[in-house]
Amino acid sequence: MFISVQFKDKNKNFKGKTYDYELLTNVTPQVGDIIRMLDKDNEPVCYGTRVKVVAVKAETDVKVWDKVNYLLSSLDD
Repeated sequence: MFISVQFKDKNKNFKGKTYDYELLTNVTPQVGDIIRMLDKDNEPVCYGTRVKVVAVKAETDVKVWDKVNYLLSSLDD
């Protein structure tokens, strides 16, 4: 499975370009979830920045940046 995510700006608004990542787990986040991505060794990806899931897909035709695990998060922490 693949997820498309958007990064937040300094005002904590999710906007701009989307990036696709392949999931290492069979458990997928829901569209709209805010997550932190982790690599196969559970180290933070993109400095542990919170991202918003904007799509969950079985296939993708764009460049996949990395294979990731994830942790559910929120803008409050």
